[in-house]
Amino acid sequence: MSHRMLGMLLTGLGVLVLSPDSLLIRLLDADIATTLFWRGMALALGLGSYVLWRERGDVRVMAAALRRPVGWGLALVFALSNMAFVFTVAHTSIADTLACLATASIFAAVFSAVFLGERAPLRTWVTAAAIAAGLLLIALGGAGSLVGRGAGIVTAMFFGAMFVVMRATGDGDTLPGLALGGLLVALATALFAHPFSLSAAGMAALAGMAVVLPLAFALIGLGPRHLPAPEVSLLMLLETVFGTLWAVLFLGEVPTPTTLAAIAIILGALSIFYSRQAYVHRRAARRFLQVES
Repeated sequence: MSHRMLGMLLTGLGVLVLSPDSLLIRLLDADIATTLFWRGMALALGLGSYVLWRERGDVRVMAAALRRPVGWGLALVFALSNMAFVFTVAHTSIADTLACLATASIFAAVFSAVFLGERAPLRTWVTAAAIAAGLLLIALGGAGSLVGRGAGIVTAMFFGAMFVVMRATGDGDTLPGLALGGLLVALATALFAHPFSLSAAGMAALAGMAVVLPLAFALIGLGPRHLPAPEVSLLMLLETVFGTLWAVLFLGEVPTPTTLAAIAIILGALSIFYSRQAYVHRRAARRFLQVES
């Protein structure tokens, strides 16, 4: 199996595993603080255990990653993005939430241009304008409260910032920072949570979350090692499609016509953008191989 196919398989599988995340939050049927506490614990224990297993119990690797300021920065941004995400799911529809979340990668591109000084081509700004139109549709005509829809946009911005911080780590390991972010979420909400108030159905959803979150982020984290970043971002859009589908099938939560139009605009703009990015990358790779031969 080629590296590209392996990367597509790992990333695609990770996105599919992650797609019922919003559904599990709803099925947990708990207040925001309790949901965040258990979500943070699942991420901290799951990702932390995976890193320790991968390193055969050597804690020095994790400690080294967390000694760097960028490791703590990643943990903080990841914690904030998760808090905003759970708040959004609680206050608006899953379709609106995931449509907003799909825009995180273009926020990352804009933030990279503004804060890292990376030059963004014209197509980045054109795509950002199209996405802004889609987000405006959701803000004005989506389901749930206006606060919830606004929080969805803030969530996308946090996730975009997280991608920029992950980029700043270079080839460094990001999983320790994500595990620490989960721990920060759990610690920040522990005093306000009621962790043992879950129903039997809520406990089942929690068990699903404990498997889904660490496994999905571990798989998605492996994808960029074998697949160009534009193609990884393109595969991440599958979460919007499948996550919305699970909400329709299991919760009967049908998106509004306005939300469907916004999803079409956002996914269409991002698909064109990342397809073009992937084409440019493959073309550059072919030229490099020709020169080397």
